[in-house]
Amino acid sequence: MSTLALDFTITHVPEQTFAYVVRRVAPDQIGEFVAGALERVGRAVGPAILGPPMSVSSAPDEQGGLVLEVGFTVAPGTTAEPPVEVRTLPASVAIIHRHVGPYEDLGGSFYSELFSQAHDQGFTPVSAPRERYLGEEDGVPVTEIVWPIA
Repeated sequence: MSTLALDFTITHVPEQTFAYVVRRVAPDQIGEFVAGALERVGRAVGPAILGPPMSVSSAPDEQGGLVLEVGFTVAPGTTAEPPVEVRTLPASVAIIHRHVGPYEDLGGSFYSELFSQAHDQGFTPVSAPRERYLGEEDGVPVTEIVWPIA
């Protein structure tokens, strides 16, 4: 039985062009990698940036490591030099959850619970969830979780 009700909406997410840096990181490397990746991608594609910083994450491995893609949505047709990559995220229908709280709250147990509650309501999350970092509200981080569904 769930102890935390996670509110979410279902919406259409349009196709997006995503400029990012990718790396497998251990849990204690995430913050440093995200900060460095955003700086690198920002320098590479700055004028083309269309939205807030975001990441696309794999499920954690047995040691808690993740493959993280970190960057920004950018104008279609944007190109970049390695190690910055550019790809198209396909349009989809997705669960949208607005999390107000520390990034540390968004670990594996959070995603397991969100998956479980979505499934209980008849939705099947697929592919990798995205986190959009929307800034702060009263000094507290706001993160939008975008998880495509089947």
